[in-house]
Amino acid sequence: MKLLISAGGTGGHIFPGIAVAEAFTGMHESNDVVFVGTRQGMEGGIIPRYGFKLLFIEAHQFQGKNTFSKAATLIRLIQGIRAAKVVIGLEKPDAILGMGGFTCVPTILAGVMLGLPTYLHEQNVEPGLANKLLSRFVRSTFVSFVATKKYLKTKRVYHTGNPLRKTLKGVNVAEEKSSFNVFIFGGSRGARSINESILTLLPFMESYKNTVMFHQTGAEDFEYIRKAYEGSKVGHEVFPFTDHMEKYYNLSDVVISRSGATTIFELAYFHKAAILVPYPFSAGQHQKTNAMHVASLGGAYIVENDQLSGEKLHGLLLGLMNDPNHVKEMGNSIGKLYIEDAAERIIKEIVGF
Repeated sequence: MKLLISAGGTGGHIFPGIAVAEAFTGMHESNDVVFVGTRQGMEGGIIPRYGFKLLFIEAHQFQGKNTFSKAATLIRLIQGIRAAKVVIGLEKPDAILGMGGFTCVPTILAGVMLGLPTYLHEQNVEPGLANKLLSRFVRSTFVSFVATKKYLKTKRVYHTGNPLRKTLKGVNVAEEKSSFNVFIFGGSRGARSINESILTLLPFMESYKNTVMFHQTGAEDFEYIRKAYEGSKVGHEVFPFTDHMEKYYNLSDVVISRSGATTIFELAYFHKAAILVPYPFSAGQHQKTNAMHVASLGGAYIVENDQLSGEKLHGLLLGLMNDPNHVKEMGNSIGKLYIEDAAERIIKEIVGF
C-alpha cells in the first residue's frame, strides 16, 4: 500500500507525519510513503534526512484583506490543486493524509476531487482555518486532544493522540542526578524572547550551586547567549541546536519552552513539568490554547510572552526546586495526554477503508 502524506511549514506539522510514515513502512515491507510539501517550509531540510521521498508543489496562506488578495489566493489555490493532481497521478497513492496547515490544502482538495480516500490530522487543541474547512470533506479527521472535537463540524473525528518520531522515543529513562536541571528551548530556530529572559534569570540562579541549565538557543542567538553563561557562575550547557532532544528531556526536571503541539506531546511522553511561553503570533493563538489546556490539567505554568522576565521565571523555578513532589505531580499530569500507539491508531483507520 502507498500513502501520500502532505506535511510542511513547521516541525509541528512535519514530525508527526514522519512518525506516521515510520510506523506505516515498518508494518510491511511493501508499504511505501511519499511526502508532498513546499519549498518555503522546513520540510526540505527535514524529511529527506529520514529517508522519505519529498515532492514539491505551490501552497500559500489565505490572503483575504481585499478583492485583489482574495482573487490571488484563489488563483494560487487552483494552481496548487492542478500541481497536486499531477503528483497524485504520477505516484498513484492508495490514500492521502494531510498533517494540517495551508501546505496540505491543495493536496487534500485534489485527493477529494479524484475520489481518493483522504484524511487529516490536527495537532493543536483548536484547529486552524484550513483543517476546520477540510474536515468537512475528508473521510476522517484525527485529533491529538479530545477537546478538539468541539471545534470541528463533522462526526468523523477520532482521538488518536499526536505521533512522535522513533528517534525521540528511543530512550525514556530517568537518569540519576544530584542537581536540579532546567532544559530551555524555543524550537529548532530558538526564541529570542525566551533567550533574553534567561539572561535576566542568570543572576538569580547563581546562588543555587546544584542547578544546571541546558539551553538550546537557535543559531542566531547562540554566540551572545553562550558568552552570557560563561560570564556567570551557573552550571550550564549551551548549544544552537541538537538532534538529541531525548537526552536533555531525560536530564531535566523542568522544561521552559513554547507550547506547540509537538512540544506538548514530547513533554507528555517524558512526563516533564513545564513553564510554557506561548508564541504570541501563532495562527489563531493556538499555542496559547494548547498551554491553557495543559495548565488546566495541572501539567504546566503559563507565562505570557509580554510578561516574560528573569524575575518571573525565578519565582516559578524556586517554587519547583523546593517542592520535588509537585514537580513529579505536574509531570504525571501532562503525561496523561500521551498515547503510545498514536501512529498505529491513525494507520488502522486508513488501511480499513
